[in-house]
Amino acid sequence: MKYICLSAFLLVFSIAAFAQKADLVLTNGNIVTLKQKGDRAQAVAVAGDKIMAEGSVQEISKYIDKNTKVIDLKGKTVLPGFNDVHQHPAPLYTFDKPYATLELDTVTSMKNLIALLKRKAAITPKGMLIRGVGYNETKLGGQPIRDSLDEASADHPIIISHVSGHLSAANSMLMEMNGIDEKTADPAGGAFERYPNSKRPDGICKEVAASYLRKSTQIKYPPQPTADEEMEGYRKYFKNVLASGVTSIGDAWTTPEKVVIYRKLVAEGFPMRFNILMGTPYAADLISGKIQRSNTDHLRIQGVKVIHGNSLSGKTCWLYEPYDMINPVTGKKDYYGIPPARSQASLDSLFLAIHKAGLQIACHSNGDREIDMVISAIEKAQKAVPRGDARHRIEHCSITNQGILDKIKADGIIPVFHCYMYELGEKMQVYGEKRMAMLHPTKTAMDMGIVYGLHSDAPISPYPAMIRLGSAVNRKTKDGGIVIGANQRIDAEDAIKAYTYGGAYTTFEEGKKGRLIAGQLADLIVLDQDPTTIDSDNIYDIKVTMTVAGGKVVFGK
Repeated sequence: MKYICLSAFLLVFSIAAFAQKADLVLTNGNIVTLKQKGDRAQAVAVAGDKIMAEGSVQEISKYIDKNTKVIDLKGKTVLPGFNDVHQHPAPLYTFDKPYATLELDTVTSMKNLIALLKRKAAITPKGMLIRGVGYNETKLGGQPIRDSLDEASADHPIIISHVSGHLSAANSMLMEMNGIDEKTADPAGGAFERYPNSKRPDGICKEVAASYLRKSTQIKYPPQPTADEEMEGYRKYFKNVLASGVTSIGDAWTTPEKVVIYRKLVAEGFPMRFNILMGTPYAADLISGKIQRSNTDHLRIQGVKVIHGNSLSGKTCWLYEPYDMINPVTGKKDYYGIPPARSQASLDSLFLAIHKAGLQIACHSNGDREIDMVISAIEKAQKAVPRGDARHRIEHCSITNQGILDKIKADGIIPVFHCYMYELGEKMQVYGEKRMAMLHPTKTAMDMGIVYGLHSDAPISPYPAMIRLGSAVNRKTKDGGIVIGANQRIDAEDAIKAYTYGGAYTTFEEGKKGRLIAGQLADLIVLDQDPTTIDSDNIYDIKVTMTVAGGKVVFGK
């Protein structure tokens, strides 16, 4: 009997020992675990889609057998996969496709913009709309008013959106098709820029005014891609995102049609992890159950994106004190931005409905005057229907002050800060030194113990992990090297934590991802240099050599 018991014990022990073997081991590396600041490991073991253990090379060697895939890192650095909690993903198509939207973020002069639009016009049937996104007037040398766009084509309506996403520029053909002229009044929550000393709109349409460019039934839109072309376009986009070091994303304005696409991607085993925020028009369908909620490791549909307020880089967000710039209309420093179209009462009602349904609110808001309205609406919803740990979010949360941060901490609100000073920092000068010291206040928030996420808002700024990390650490402009809010700089490891653990916390997933510790999902990236030790100005140049998602190598070898 004694021998039977011993045999049974040995059998159980051997089964347990076999179960402990890893499918994947990364060894001889510099692994930033984020277990606590400064903690490093040399190796990590993965079984299935989760991390088994991290530790020294010797400690992890016991998890290796003949079936384990072992990758020798040769001293390379490993971080958790980045979590870009606020993007606007779109499928990628080649230039020649009629439905391809032009990417304008790299266009560096008005001459080059006009030439690019002319090339597109040459392969586009006359009368068909030409679209572009991401123009930057600083690079162009000025706003692309209708006169400039008319040079590109008088035979095609043209609309291009600003890098902020909150302004659009149109040529004369599109303006006239929509009946926008001297008699057209500025709508609530928007404005038409006009020629000096004139009421004639110059083609730059701000905020709500941009919607007027789509009112005409005479607009001939490009044909839609087929379902297969669209799916392949999204696969291309997300493969690029994975290769850049991002393993989880948030889509911060999702339609029911895009939900179908995400469900298909998950069903086919695509390795990206998606957190979906439904656009406000679809909130009622999410609340009622018409749009089914989801809370899996690959697809989370538990929140609503609300827009309350305007643009930071587009200089339309609503402030308590005037912008540090001359108002071209009055010739004085009396421009406060554009007030939100939604009233406080309307915002309160919308937030209460979302909050009461147990959903997460993620509200776009940039100006301090806008942010206070958002906080007030969250507080009223919590008072009416108390919910512990609701983690409602303020997206961008740009122009702040100490009072705003005190309320954010007291109310358990999560700020989701932008970190796009690298690309768009030169546009921040209009806010003045005092406000720039509390612009995206990452250091102050961290010191206060506020957990926050970071994001690219792609395509507003590029999503690659090391570009965003460098921008968060340095807060420098790309061209001029100007530092925006030097007092808010954080070091590389704190920025990594915000982009990984902070992102996971933002989506209620800090128990399953965001750190490289046992039990967490095996989402990690391998870098050719250590961002915590090199000169911070060189972080942008670090290469992602491998991406592992769910324990599988999805980029690199």
